[in-house]
Amino acid sequence: MRREIRTIGQSGYNECMRLGEYAFQYKLSEHDTLDGKLEMEKQLLLGSYVDNQLAAKLHILPLELFLGNRTITFGGVAGVATWPEYRRQGHVDSLIKHALVEMKKNDMAVSMLAPFSIDFYRKFGYELSHYKDRVKLKPSDIGQANGNGSCRRVSFQQAKETLQQLYERIAKQYSLMMKREDWWWDKRVLTKDDTIIVYYNQEKNPTGYLIAKMQDRVLYINEFIYLSEDAFLGMLEWIKNHDSMTEQVEIVLMPNDHLAFYLKNPKISMSKESYFMTRIVDVESLLKQYPYYTAKEEKVIQLTVTDSIAEWNEGNWTLTLKNGELADLVRTKDEKASVKISTDIQSLSAWLFQSESLERLQFFGKIHVEGSTEDIKCAIKPLKPALLDFF
Repeated sequence: MRREIRTIGQSGYNECMRLGEYAFQYKLSEHDTLDGKLEMEKQLLLGSYVDNQLAAKLHILPLELFLGNRTITFGGVAGVATWPEYRRQGHVDSLIKHALVEMKKNDMAVSMLAPFSIDFYRKFGYELSHYKDRVKLKPSDIGQANGNGSCRRVSFQQAKETLQQLYERIAKQYSLMMKREDWWWDKRVLTKDDTIIVYYNQEKNPTGYLIAKMQDRVLYINEFIYLSEDAFLGMLEWIKNHDSMTEQVEIVLMPNDHLAFYLKNPKISMSKESYFMTRIVDVESLLKQYPYYTAKEEKVIQLTVTDSIAEWNEGNWTLTLKNGELADLVRTKDEKASVKISTDIQSLSAWLFQSESLERLQFFGKIHVEGSTEDIKCAIKPLKPALLDFF
């Protein structure tokens, strides 16, 4: 048998789609097939072939994400699938390793994916980074919630600039939020059944939006974004006004949103489920783009990383921080470093993107520190991760 990994071109799109339909158990309409092929034009498709037959596939989506106010390119891994007769023969292993090389070549310092198994992708250096927070409540739980402005029902075409501005105001308060282009809003965020509500304050300025869908007598709020208390109350009032239509509302919240505290009845159902995983593809590239350095005085940190899959990340890195930025990065040991950190690539992702705190990672033996932990916390202050998208 002859096995090889190669790029899938236009001639292989139909075969690629057939495998996707079979593996994920859906059927594409003619319209969806055409849309899918247009999206494939933007992606890097990798296939594992046996005797010239497609055995498995993987899609790399070239996208951008926010790290606070900074945007960087990342590789979204999606559509990983294998025909049953080729499963458990190492095809996906080979595809992921090849994908990491391709992402590095294409200056994608970070990769993200939605895992079917967290344990499986941890083997390749990915780590859990995102959770999805939901609350379930009744309209009657909301109580009195009157904003001073007004809610307006809009279409995406009417309000796309407003939606983008509001979304990005919130996205820049977190790590790993996607930067959305118009086509992404249209094809990946919104559906034809969605209702878009924008909240305008008394000065007629937009200060919040929500995306809602009524289905089977349940009101689903898939995005609930507000910049002020007034917008928060105004959109809650809009939700409460569905009390004649439904007894159940489900809201997807941003991390650490304490909506329940401000309800008349805070005794509601709240859930937190594992969502996306993130991997540092290129440590050097990420450290040079990383925006969360805060050390004013010079601070030298030695970082030792283990990465059995992407060997270019393995080894010692010496960071010199000064005036809130990276002054120097050298691939070497520095015995004079005031702080020394040793960790694997998974835990490094968890810390730098703040899905876990430095103290928790230390407590569970994932990160080892020689020197002052407080010094590190003063020198590097990451923002929490968040994600509303799926791919």
